This record gives sequence, C-alpha cells and structure tokens, in this order.
Amino acid sequence: MALSFPSLPKLSGRTVAVLAAVGAVAIGAVAAGASKDQPASPGAQAPAAGPAPQADADQGGDAARTSADAETKAAAALPQCRSARLVPVNRSWGIPIPSIYGSTSTTCNLMYGDDPDRGSTRYGDPDTAIRVLQRNLNFCYGSKLAVDDIYGSNTRAMVKAVQSKHKLVADGIYGPKTRSAMNWRLYSSATNSWSKGCSSPL
Repeated sequence: MALSFPSLPKLSGRTVAVLAAVGAVAIGAVAAGASKDQPASPGAQAPAAGPAPQADADQGGDAARTSADAETKAAAALPQCRSARLVPVNRSWGIPIPSIYGSTSTTCNLMYGDDPDRGSTRYGDPDTAIRVLQRNLNFCYGSKLAVDDIYGSNTRAMVKAVQSKHKLVADGIYGPKTRSAMNWRLYSSATNSWSKGCSSPL
C-alpha cells in the first residue's frame, strides 16, 4: 500500500526568507541557553578575560627604599667611633677595630665629614679610629686611600663599594653592619705581627 502525503501550499520567496530568519534566531537562542547551562568541554577555550589587575611595581621598590632609609638613619644615629681597640678572635689573634672612647663597645660609626672630630665636639681619639679603617680598606680591599684620619669623599666611596660587595645598604656610613660583614686583617700581640690575609671572623 502506497503512502500519500498531502500537497503543501507553495510559498513565495519572501515568505521562505522570513521563516528562515526566524528559525535561525530561534536556533541561536537555544544554543546560547544550552552553553550557559553546560560546563565547558576540556578542549574548549575559555573566553578571553579582561586585563588582569597589575600589581603595583613601585610597592616593592618603596618598601626597599623605606628599609634602606631606616638602616641609614639607625647607623647615622650612633655615636662617633673615637678610639680603636684590639678585639680578640682567638688566643693568638685579634682585630684592631674602631670603637667607642673609654669603652669596649664597637657599636659606633664613622661618616663623611669626620675630620677627625664630628662638629665642635673634641674628645677621644677619632683620628686613630679613622686611620684603622683606612689602613684595613687599603690592605683587604686594595683601595689606595691616604691614611689621613679624614673621612672624606674617597673613604666614603670605598666604604660604599665594600657595602655593595657584601650586599649591604650602600650609604657610605661605617657602622656595626659594615663592621661585621667586611674583611679584616688580624694582628697578633704575642708575636707583634700581622696576618698575611684578611677574613671576616666577627
């Protein structure tokens, strides 16, 4: 038995175009709704995100500058080294180091402008403290400073170079951090002799 289908009315070209457009819009809407409800397939590309908020590159730099400024202020606030003493390292050797006058403490500083006294204050032996530092810089770091008990621009530049070498804040102020990081030539009171090399035993 043959099947027969009813004949369809003939549609004009304009009607066909309108129906095609409506169908396309409907299919697009259904597809958009389905894509919202379904998780993305593993191979599917995620839509491009907007620009990510950039971290402020200056924040790290500002923190480092603040820390360096604090270190410089702390070093500058210390009293001037107005003497030098032999700090024992072991039974045989010691290190001549700038120190506080009338004290065993070496927690003091030397800085640009010490000539040898700082300001109008006159006491102790700051010229010896500066000479001890200059001699050590000459021997252990190969500088050619005049040993003149003046903390001038050349001495400051050499201290900055030493600080940079040891990864310290290069502020040109000789203080406890620089003292502990730098290399020193040792001296033996027993044999009245100097070491042939330098080390950082502090």
